[in-house]
Amino acid sequence: MTSGKPKILVVDDTPASLKLLSELLRAEDYEVRSAIDGELALESAIDNPPDLVLLDIMMPGIDGFEVCRRLKAHPATRQVPVIFVSTLSDTEEKVQGFQLGAVDYVSKPYQREELLARVRTHLEIERLRNRLEEAVAERSSQLRQSEQKLRTTLDDYVSAHTHLRTLLDTIPDLVWLKDPNGVYLACNRQFERLYGAREAEIVGKTDRDFVSVELADFFRQNDLKAVQAGKVCANEEWLEFADNGYRGLFETLKTPVRDNSGNLIGVLGIARDISERRAAQAKIQRHMQLYAALSRCNKAIVQCSSEADLFLRVCQAAVEFGGMKMAWVGLLAGAGRVLRPCASFGEGAEELQTIDMALAAGSAFSRSPTSVAIRERRPYWCQDFQNDPLTLPWRPQALRAGWQASASLPLHQDGAVVGVFVLYADEVNAFDSDARDLLLEMATDIDIALDNFSRSRAQKQAEAEIERLAFYDPLTGLPNRRLLYDRLHQAIVANARAASHGAALFIDLDNFKALNDTKGHNQGDLLLVEVARRLEACVREGDTVARLGGDEFVVILNGLHGDAAQASAQTKMVGGKILAAIGRPYPLQGYEYHCSASMGIGLFRQPDTTVEELLKCIDTALYQAKRSGRNGMQFYDPAMQLALEAKAALEGDLRRALEENGFVLYYQPQVDQGGRTIGAEVLIRWRHPQRGLVPPAEFIPLAEETGLIVPIGDWVVETACSQLKLWESQPGLDSLQLAVNVSAPQFRQADFVDQVRRCLERHGLCPSRLKLELTESLVLDDIDDTILKMQQLRESGVRFSMDDFGTGYSSLYYLTKLPFDQLKIDRSFVHNLGVTQNDAVIIQTIIGMADNLGIESLAEGVESEEQFAFLQAHGCNFYQGFLFGRPLPLEQFQARLEAVAAKRPDDGIHAATAQ
Repeated sequence: MTSGKPKILVVDDTPASLKLLSELLRAEDYEVRSAIDGELALESAIDNPPDLVLLDIMMPGIDGFEVCRRLKAHPATRQVPVIFVSTLSDTEEKVQGFQLGAVDYVSKPYQREELLARVRTHLEIERLRNRLEEAVAERSSQLRQSEQKLRTTLDDYVSAHTHLRTLLDTIPDLVWLKDPNGVYLACNRQFERLYGAREAEIVGKTDRDFVSVELADFFRQNDLKAVQAGKVCANEEWLEFADNGYRGLFETLKTPVRDNSGNLIGVLGIARDISERRAAQAKIQRHMQLYAALSRCNKAIVQCSSEADLFLRVCQAAVEFGGMKMAWVGLLAGAGRVLRPCASFGEGAEELQTIDMALAAGSAFSRSPTSVAIRERRPYWCQDFQNDPLTLPWRPQALRAGWQASASLPLHQDGAVVGVFVLYADEVNAFDSDARDLLLEMATDIDIALDNFSRSRAQKQAEAEIERLAFYDPLTGLPNRRLLYDRLHQAIVANARAASHGAALFIDLDNFKALNDTKGHNQGDLLLVEVARRLEACVREGDTVARLGGDEFVVILNGLHGDAAQASAQTKMVGGKILAAIGRPYPLQGYEYHCSASMGIGLFRQPDTTVEELLKCIDTALYQAKRSGRNGMQFYDPAMQLALEAKAALEGDLRRALEENGFVLYYQPQVDQGGRTIGAEVLIRWRHPQRGLVPPAEFIPLAEETGLIVPIGDWVVETACSQLKLWESQPGLDSLQLAVNVSAPQFRQADFVDQVRRCLERHGLCPSRLKLELTESLVLDDIDDTILKMQQLRESGVRFSMDDFGTGYSSLYYLTKLPFDQLKIDRSFVHNLGVTQNDAVIIQTIIGMADNLGIESLAEGVESEEQFAFLQAHGCNFYQGFLFGRPLPLEQFQARLEAVAAKRPDDGIHAATAQ
C-alpha cells in the first residue's frame, strides 16, 4: 500500500451509483478514481495500481467478473484486493467472485456503515500483508547475505582460516560443515551452544552422538536432499539448546560444497532463529482475524434487527473470524443481581451451564473477572487463566474447554452497564495492546448498536420507504420504470447465460382515458390496481410485472424454451391468459366496467441486446397491435420497425420541406353554368428531392398525425392570398376566387380568425376573393366554436364552402345557422349519375335545398358532358372536375386561362367544355 491517502478505484456503469459511491469514499478522506466501464477500469488500474477496487458485476461490454480475472492475471494488479458491489446476491454469483480472487462481496443496495467498514478492513489487511512481506524480504535478504559471506570465506578457507574463524564466531547464526558422510568438520560458537560441547568435541562426530536417532536421521535426510538437489535447500527445524534449554524454530539453509574440481567436500549448514518472526507473523494473523471479526461485527450491527440475533452473530464472528476459542454475551437481570448468558458460540459453551452467575456480594462469581468488569465498568484482561487468582473456582472448566486467557468487556446502553461480552483464547498472553484496541472497538460498536437499536429500526423503516418510493410504483406496488430497466438488464444477461429465451410483454389498456374522463381518476386508479393484481396472478414467481407509467405495464418472462418457436408458443399462451384476465369484468364502486388491452411482445436471448432496444421493439409491436384493432397481441417483426423508421424519415422530410419551401400549389378550375372560370381550388403538392412530386393523399395523413398540418395549412392560406394579390394587376385574372381547404387542427387554433385577418391585411386583399372550405365533421365537432369563428370571418368578407356535403351526418338545423356561401356536392354522387337513381335524387335534393337557403351549389368530380348537362338542367350553380381541367401548376393554369381568353374575348375567361 502506498503512503498517504489510500487509493480506491470505483467501477460502476450506472453514473448515479458511481457518483454516490465516489462521494461517500471521498468523505472518508480516500483518494478515489472512478471508471464507467470495464475497459476504463483495467486501463486505470494497470497504469496506476490502486490500493483497493470496488467493482460492479453487471456492466456492458466487459462485466465485473472478467475485469477481476484480468486484474488478477496482470503482475501490476495481482495483489490489489477487489470487493464486488452488485445487485446480484445469489450464492453462485458470490462463489464465482471469490474464485476469481475477490476478497469480499457487498450486495446493492448497501448500507453505508457496512461498506465503509469493509473498505477499512481490507485496506488494513493489505497494509499488514505488505508490512509482513517487507519484513520477510528483509530477513531473507539478510540470510542470503550471510550465506554469500560464508561462501566467500569457504572459498578462501586455506589462506584465511583465521579470518574465517573470527567471522564464524561473530555470526549470530548457527554455522557448521559436515563431510559427505555426515561427520562434522567445523562449527561456530553459536553451534557449540546447541550441543553443549566445544568444536573440538563435535568435529569427527555425527548427529547421533548428540541427539536422538529419529532427530539425527531427520537432519541427515535434509543433508542428502541438498546434495541431490545440488543447490541450497531450506527447511524449518525445532532446535533445543543444551546449554540453557532454550527451544526455538530455526530456518536452516543447507548447501552442498564442492572444491575447484567439482568434487563434493560436504554440506554447509546455516540456521537462524525465526521464532520471533513467526511470533510476529502469528500476531499479525491474530490481528487480521480480529479485524475480520470486527468487520463481521459491524456487518451484524447493520443487518440484525434484534439484540438476540446481534449477540449470536457477534459471538460467532469472534470465534470463526477472530480466532477465539469461545465467546458469549450475558445481560444483567433481576435488577442487576444476576448475569444471564443470552448468546454463546465456540468450544466449551456448554460449560456456562455449570457456572452460577449470581452477582450477590457473598457469591464466588461476584469476585470473578467478569464481575469485576461489570462492577468497575472497565475491561478485565486475564492473560493466564490458570494462574490468575480471580479465576481459581473455574479452572477445571477452563482445562476441559482449553481456555488459556480471557477478556471481559462491559456493554453499555444509555450510559449504564447492561451486560458483558466475554472472549476466551487458546493461548496465554493472547491480548496484546493491538488486540485490546480491536476488541474495545468491537465492544464500543456493540454499545452504539444497543444505544441506537430503536433509532436504527426507525431508520431502516425510513430507508425501506425511500427504496419503495424509488423503485416501486406507489399506486400498484409494482416495480416502476427505474427498477424495470434493472430487471430487464438482469433478464437479458441471465437468459443469455442459460441459453434460454426471455420475453418482454408491453401491455396498454384500451380506451383507459375514457374511464378517467367519464368516471374520474379515482375509478381509473382502482382499475389499475386490479389490473396489476391480475397480471401478477398470470405469471410465475421468477417473472416480473412492472408499471411503466399511466396505463402501461411490462411483463418479463424468464427461462423460456431455447427454441424460438417453442418460446413464442409459451409466450403466446401467457399473453392470451393475460388478455383474458384483463377482459374479465371489473366491479368499480357500484357498477361493472369492461376493459380490454393491446399487447406488444418481443423475445430476447442475445447478451448484446440492450434494454433500450428491447423496449423500442415491444413499443413498435404494441403500436401495430393498436392499429390492428386493439384487444390483441402482436409479436415484434423487424418490418414494423422499418415501417416506423420510414414514417419517421418521411416526417423529417416534411419538416425540412416546410423550412426549405418544398411545397407547391396546384390549381383546379371552378366554372359557372356557362363554362366561365370563376376561380379555382388550390391543392397542395410536395416536391420531394428523391421521390419527385408527392400527392397529398400520401403525406396529409402523416401531417395530421404529427401536427404538421397546422403550419402546412397556414402556408397554403398565405400562398393563396399572395397569388390572389398578384392576379389583381393582371386583367382577366383580377376577379378570380381561390378555395382553400382548412383542416380541423388549423381551424381549431385559438387565433385562427386573427391569422386569416392578418394575412388579408398584409396582402391588402379583398376578403371575398378567399373561400375557405370546411368539412361536415370539422363543422359539427364543436358547433359553437365553429359558428363564432365563421361569423367573425364572414363579417370580414371571407366566404365559406361546405366540402363533401352529403357524405357525413349533416344536421340541417345547424346548416341553417352556419354562414355558408356554398355547398359542394361530393364527387361520389356525381360519379354515379346515370348508374343509380338514388344519387340523382340526392343531387336534386341538395341543389334544391341550397337554392331554398340562398346558398350556391358546386358539384365536384364532373368528368362527362352528360353529368354536366344533368347538373345544368337541375340548376347547379358551379362545377369542378376533369371536364373543365385537371389540377395544374401555376404557370400552366395561367397559360390555360390566357389561351381560353384569347379564343373568347367577348365572354372573358372560359374553359372549353369539350376537354
